[in-house]
Amino acid sequence: MTIEEIAKLAGVSRSTVSRVVNGDPHVRDEVRIHVQQIIDDNGYHPNAAARSLASRRTRIIGLLVPRAIGVVLQDPFFLHLIQGAVEGCNETDYLLTMLLESADVDISNQRVYDRVIRGRHIDGVVIASSVVEDPIVERLQQDGFPFALVGRHPHHDVSFVDVNNVDSAKLAVQHLIEHGYRRIGCITGPPNMIASIDRYAGYVMALQESGRAPDRSLTAEGDFTRRGGYRAMQELLNNGNRPDAMFVASDTMASGALQALRDAGLRAPDDVAVFGFDGLDHQLVSQPVLSTMVQPIRELGREAVKIVLSRVASNESAPTQRYLPTEMALRASCGCGAADAAAGNGAGRGGDA
Repeated sequence: MTIEEIAKLAGVSRSTVSRVVNGDPHVRDEVRIHVQQIIDDNGYHPNAAARSLASRRTRIIGLLVPRAIGVVLQDPFFLHLIQGAVEGCNETDYLLTMLLESADVDISNQRVYDRVIRGRHIDGVVIASSVVEDPIVERLQQDGFPFALVGRHPHHDVSFVDVNNVDSAKLAVQHLIEHGYRRIGCITGPPNMIASIDRYAGYVMALQESGRAPDRSLTAEGDFTRRGGYRAMQELLNNGNRPDAMFVASDTMASGALQALRDAGLRAPDDVAVFGFDGLDHQLVSQPVLSTMVQPIRELGREAVKIVLSRVASNESAPTQRYLPTEMALRASCGCGAADAAAGNGAGRGGDA
């Protein structure tokens, strides 16, 4: 519905509808109630861009982070991703606005979705992580609204930018196998997140290709937080089936796992080797220095914005899907000495797709 159509149905002028929408106190009560009823009955949502710009563009991109605010502010991954998205917007004179979901704010909620997305307060949206059953993906797709995911989606043919999490995790676990570790455990992320699913799949694939069967007693579920990694490592240490090496699906969780080992009187890598994923070791200041699969986090944010802006400019319907490379950084936590790390750093790369 347009404001002109609402005015015609209500039998008033376009300016009267505009005053009702904007809460003008000078509109008579009976007129305001009548117009508001027409608006509600027809599902009309004021278009912020149309009100402010003849081009119907706000020049604002939304970054939707479907995580609690506290987690976002504590996780260096998201800080890097946000920085990359800001850089992508700055390159094209766009602004970035944060859409932070929490227990009280759900962007997929019909009321919030209508106001922010269908109201066109933003030109497009980057979704900062890919979840298996995320209702907003289907809604955005149905509405033809420009968006891109950071992370592939298994069920929808949509635009995204990602790394090859399966191959990258597989390389990390193969490195632990080459070190001679036999009992290699895994701390996963939440089971509904695609990155978590893919990294666990790479872990399993590496074990199977080496002739080993995955042992579920060596796997614990985390939540991509330091506390989650700590608790998962404690769980594995307390079940009487201690691993001699760990692949952890994020560096933030790996830092928590290392702390749990220290609190249990164990040392990495002498007692339990640890290999992370993300490339956040400098921000986490782990001890020992964490071996990790480095992904280009800022570039992921920047590329996602570029994809969205391309879709805004062209109204193209075919999805754009890009994979960026990863690189192994071999450090002390997996048992690599200085010479090994110097020789191996960057030698293993996750596959481009």
